[in-house]
Amino acid sequence: MQAHAKKYTFILLKSVLLSVLLYGVGVYHSKDKLIKNEEAQFHLLTKSIQDYKSTLYLIGVLFEAQVEASKGKTIKEEAFERGQIYYYHYDRTLTHNEKVVSATAEKMFNSMPAITNDKSHALYYRSYEGKKLLSSKNFAMSPQEVKEAFSEKSCLATLNCAYYMPAEDLANRLIASDIYQDTVTNQQTITLSTPVYDGEVMVGDVNVDIYLGYFPFLSNKSFISSNSVEKRQVIIENLSYPFYESAFLVNFDIDNNFEFVYRIPYSKLIIDTSWWLACLIIVVFYVLLKLEELKVKREKLELAEIAISKDELTGLYNRAILRDSALKYAIEKQGLSVIVVDGDGLKPINDTHGHHAGDQAIVHIANRMIESFRESDYLVRSGGDEFLVLLPGCTGKTAEILAEKFANDIESHSFGDKALTISISFGVTEVMRGESLDAAIKRADNLLYRDKRRKARLLLKSESKNA
Repeated sequence: MQAHAKKYTFILLKSVLLSVLLYGVGVYHSKDKLIKNEEAQFHLLTKSIQDYKSTLYLIGVLFEAQVEASKGKTIKEEAFERGQIYYYHYDRTLTHNEKVVSATAEKMFNSMPAITNDKSHALYYRSYEGKKLLSSKNFAMSPQEVKEAFSEKSCLATLNCAYYMPAEDLANRLIASDIYQDTVTNQQTITLSTPVYDGEVMVGDVNVDIYLGYFPFLSNKSFISSNSVEKRQVIIENLSYPFYESAFLVNFDIDNNFEFVYRIPYSKLIIDTSWWLACLIIVVFYVLLKLEELKVKREKLELAEIAISKDELTGLYNRAILRDSALKYAIEKQGLSVIVVDGDGLKPINDTHGHHAGDQAIVHIANRMIESFRESDYLVRSGGDEFLVLLPGCTGKTAEILAEKFANDIESHSFGDKALTISISFGVTEVMRGESLDAAIKRADNLLYRDKRRKARLLLKSESKNA
């Protein structure tokens, strides 16, 4: 159980390391796309602001043109039904210019209902002549809140009034406020303003309050105002991410003196894509686990194949190896010589010293074979005290020399507790072109028994002389 736990822990650690590496490479190569996705959301906001700027500019120019065109004319005061008028004083009489703007706004709101229906903004005209607000929407505004809309202190605090801005800031006819909390709607707001002139006198401004809460992209963002040497800035960032100050920066100029800076923390890319890492760990762990199981099965199969093709007593191959495809390939491409080996006098050893000594004799022959031949040679116990040595790429003549050396080596080494010795007989041949291995082994077998008969005759002669 403990071994299994260690194995799974090791696989898990390997999976985590490999997954982190793959994840890092993936994030690195995907960072541009991830950043562009964030930029695209930011650009939805900036595009809306750009559209509001264009619309506001046109409305301001329209009101000015109507004021200029109505000079010297009598303008009838008509009901302002598409919006609401809020009064600074109790006197509710509209000035000449206010009547012109009111009539123009009424027609515009009738022909462009989206201006009044869209909840994400409020459009209004602030008259500095008669201190009135002509709004596209109805709000529950208290008299104090109306007065605040004209207050110099309030205007300078939020920068949402054209009247109190320096002339250089009005050069492009657009003023953008800081982001502030609107007291009427209680929403985070940015106001764009454009002045309306009657000749050289600013009689009012057209404003659009943009409610940032209607942009889902900004729902979890913080707004930090900053005044640099060159221009005002509002930094938009998500403070919930660690190390948020280390970030990619995206800039948008609202006007010549004011810009939005969107910070995309590096940590956001990591945290928002952390599910990639979790998925990678699961997948890589599963793959490595299956590979480990496959490795174990392969090792078991190799052990089974070894068990099938190996002799249990000596560790040499058994005759099953003769069907091995690698051996057949060696015969075809390199040629092969065969040495058939048989132990001499094994029966007397068994009879005199027991079968244990006989087994030791067989193991002794096998061990000397391992010492005498190459690792690439096939050493086979074919049965009892009979052995095969298959020599790929070896000529018959060289095989004869090796067999003689091996026979001498066997006789020069003893084995067992009683330091017994044994000799061998052998037959050597070379596999001919187009000949089967079995045929060559039979020929070598015949040569082996010829060698045994020769030794037997020599032994009889020796015994006769001694008699």
